[in-house]
Amino acid sequence: MAKLIDISKEGLKHTITKSVTKRRATFWQMMRCIGKLEYKPSLLVIFTILGALVYMFSPLSLFSDMPFLLRYLDDLFILIVVLKVLSHETHRYMRYKARNRRACE
Repeated sequence: MAKLIDISKEGLKHTITKSVTKRRATFWQMMRCIGKLEYKPSLLVIFTILGALVYMFSPLSLFSDMPFLLRYLDDLFILIVVLKVLSHETHRYMRYKARNRRACE
C-alpha cells in the first residue's frame, strides 16, 4: 500500500518544475526540430503560447488594482499553464522520436 501512495518528500515535489528541469535538453532538441520544420507542435501548444504572450504583454490584468505582489498573480498562473503544456509537448516529442527510431531499424 505504501508503494501506491507516495507521501515522501520526493513525492510531494511540484511535478511541473520537476518535469521541465528534467526535460530541458529534450525541449531544446524539440525547438531545433521545430525550427528546421522536422516536427510540428500541436495546435494547443501554439495557441497557448500565443495567448499567454498576448495576455502577459497587454495592459489588461485581472488583479490590476491589487497590491504589488498580487498584481502578478494571474501572470504567474499563465506561466504555470504554459510550463505544463510545454511539459506535455516535450513528452509527445520524445514519443515521436522513439517511433522514428523504431521505424528506422
